[in-house]
Amino acid sequence: MTSLLLGLATAVTLLALFTHITIGTKQNAAPILDNRSLPEDPRRTLTFSWRANSILMLAMSIGFGSGFVMEDTLLVSFNGLLAGGLAVSAGFVALQEGVNPFKFPPMPLFLSISVFGICSQILK
Repeated sequence: MTSLLLGLATAVTLLALFTHITIGTKQNAAPILDNRSLPEDPRRTLTFSWRANSILMLAMSIGFGSGFVMEDTLLVSFNGLLAGGLAVSAGFVALQEGVNPFKFPPMPLFLSISVFGICSQILK
């Protein structure tokens, strides 16, 4: 494993988590979650999804860190592929909405996490 790339994967995941919780909650989630005129079920589902994403990013950062400490290439590869899947999903959402995927924050974030994680396995 390339420790620099694995460290970058962990750091970018933690940065994404921090940004998601601090800036994202205020700018993106709060206007929807605080809007009491929206139906309860969709609002509740969005609240769950927002929190589940936070837990997922925390688990990914722990997974990359644990993978490094325990030299577990399967765990690191899984997290890298998971991040890649999330990047593809974010790209499709952006394209559906007519937005450049690289200007939709989740896409480049998860793409970079995926590239760092997978490359840490390939470039030994």
